Amino acid sequence: MSVVDVVLLAGAPAGPELSPAAPKMSRAMIPLGDKTMLQWVVDALRGANSIGRIIAVGDVAADGLDLVIEPGDNLIVNIRHGIKAASAGGVVLVVCSDIPMLSSEAVEDFLCRAPADVGLVYPIIRKEDCAKHPELKRTYLKTGDGEFTGGNMMLLSSEFVDRNYSAIQRAYEARKRPIQLACMIGLGVLVRLLVARIFPGALRIFMLEKAAAKMLGGKVAAVVSAYPEIGEDVDKASDLNAVLEILRPTKTE
Repeated sequence: MSVVDVVLLAGAPAGPELSPAAPKMSRAMIPLGDKTMLQWVVDALRGANSIGRIIAVGDVAADGLDLVIEPGDNLIVNIRHGIKAASAGGVVLVVCSDIPMLSSEAVEDFLCRAPADVGLVYPIIRKEDCAKHPELKRTYLKTGDGEFTGGNMMLLSSEFVDRNYSAIQRAYEARKRPIQLACMIGLGVLVRLLVARIFPGALRIFMLEKAAAKMLGGKVAAVVSAYPEIGEDVDKASDLNAVLEILRPTKTE
């Protein structure tokens, strides 16, 4: 994998649960020890040899950022704005800013494992690899290949986003409309998702890749990562308290 630019999504507000005194502040700017959540992520990215420019989308600041741009109305708009600000016509790593335990090794491993010529590459993590921090509760999907949770980064081709932007936007808008989303995924995969709750072998990762490719309009691949920090995001108070305890030894080293 050659050097790739990063689009760092930092537009989500902290909300009253994570920041009662300043709920409209970017979640990325919540302090964790001697750094903000964003700074932890930027430092991990800067330690990875394959990372080029880092563009943050949000009302944020951190050492190591090359560019900060204003956020748009939603996640998909922010991704597109970030990609347009990154190197034109290339592949971009999109990373959420609320994974403060991210490591440089996890970033490099994902980039090295990502297949070439794929529009969207997404990391998934096995349940057993998340056992190190059981206090961080994740949601898992049972499949014939194992139980997995999703990561909080993805490798995107700018051409894939431009060509399939309308389909990606529709999929994002349908995320809370089960019937519409089911129609986009396909009845066969939807049935397998339901059956997999009882018989996990009915659903395989390659089936989900095919369904996502059909829905989004381009080739999609999942990469199994052994680094749980990719999926350990902070979106509620219990996550914040747990991560503070986990990172505390790092602060005093």
